[in-house]
Amino acid sequence: MVDHQYRLEYTGVTVDFGATRALEDITFAIAPGEIVGLLGHNGAGKSTLFNVTTGVIDASSGVFSIDGARIDKRLTPREAAQHGVTVIHQEPALAPNMSVLENLFLARRAPRVAERRAQARQALAAVGADIPLEIPVEALGLGERQLVDIARGMLSGEMKVLLLDEPTAALGRAETDALHDLIRGFAQRGIAVVYVSHRLPDIMEVCTRIVVLRGGRLVVDGPSSDFTPAKLADALVPDLRSLDFTHVAPGDEVVAIDTPGRGVRAYAGEVVGLFGMAGGEQFDIAAQLAGAAKTPQPYTLGGAPVRFASPAQAIKRGVFFVPPDRDTEGLIASETALDNVMLPWHSAGAARGWWVSAKSGAEVYERARSALDIRGPSADAEISQFSGGNRQKHLLARWLYPAQPALLILSQPTQGVDVGAKLDIVEATRAAAARGAAVLVASSESDEIASLCDRAYTMLGDRLVDVPRSSTFNEDLLTSLLAIAEPTRA
Repeated sequence: MVDHQYRLEYTGVTVDFGATRALEDITFAIAPGEIVGLLGHNGAGKSTLFNVTTGVIDASSGVFSIDGARIDKRLTPREAAQHGVTVIHQEPALAPNMSVLENLFLARRAPRVAERRAQARQALAAVGADIPLEIPVEALGLGERQLVDIARGMLSGEMKVLLLDEPTAALGRAETDALHDLIRGFAQRGIAVVYVSHRLPDIMEVCTRIVVLRGGRLVVDGPSSDFTPAKLADALVPDLRSLDFTHVAPGDEVVAIDTPGRGVRAYAGEVVGLFGMAGGEQFDIAAQLAGAAKTPQPYTLGGAPVRFASPAQAIKRGVFFVPPDRDTEGLIASETALDNVMLPWHSAGAARGWWVSAKSGAEVYERARSALDIRGPSADAEISQFSGGNRQKHLLARWLYPAQPALLILSQPTQGVDVGAKLDIVEATRAAAARGAAVLVASSESDEIASLCDRAYTMLGDRLVDVPRSSTFNEDLLTSLLAIAEPTRA
């Protein structure tokens, strides 16, 4: 193989979608063995750059090169793979009902059975995966599915460039460590790695270089050793600032939950966290309050007892819920952005005078889009065309702007979004509280609670600790959870 100075090189890459410029004059190069963290606000152009490289879309102008071979036309995904480009998305593009072996050779000319199995084992061994070839992909964990996806890319030929799009978003610590070890191994073999993630610690841990896009332009490019997490966050969002949690005293009690050994209360004007273990009861409480639980539980809303058997009942009383999984529980992928925001208000809100006409709905949508800094296609584009952070903003917009909530319940509202989108969501949430809503935030991430809430309840089983806001709020949340977990371990 001829040795080239750069494995992947972009020169003047510009992408226009009608009047919108998604990328402008992107020029940088990646040497063999570099691990580059590609960062930016949702809508900054990261996915667009990946799509140009993998042949999904055409660049309006500019070119890129792989091992010095200039590519000035749109590739098919298969041609991109033949050039040595492999892309791994957060959710691997595999057929779940087919075996590992069938997925490895899907849409490829397969050799004879014995040779096919030998090649498959070799590719899996190269990524450190000891997975039976006959097992269906749907029986694998996410980390194993990612390894199968990477091995599949290796079967197309020599891997030269590995593009990783939020690969650790749904992985645990052990799986993340294993993936990072694999990435380092690829880099040692001369593969250029481009790593997109909203998890800044992951970027700092494994990447040798940081490139930041902002508004479609390259604004930062330097060795990762030059950055601290705080400096990196500031590079991503220059106007990121400490949020002021001092405001007027809370108003009347909005919600009260009284069960043996536990009392949870939230008042108008405050944001209250429900913090616990991953998959913990804080998420069950959020669903019960919103009428989304299989077994409704009573609680007090505005001084009156209620028990909601459905979300529609809760909505009519001003209780709005943002579920943890925006794509499967919140949004309808085939519907437009506008319809996804306004859907409940064409019928469910009529009982309280919240019915919204098509004309006023469009006006509300534009107001929400501006307030949340939603970026991407127009209102009539399918919601699936927006980035993850902007889809999350649409879900929040549904419950903030057509009508003012009495109680707003958010389940992991900033998970899976970048720093800029997180700031927009935090500010919009606190603005809702300032307008008089009581807000509950259910999460298993202490930093998420700390970024949003005035105070919190830490809960585990039938144990509960009230954690006030302080200069050590994040640490206090973790300490309180460990403290109440100790009797469970004993």
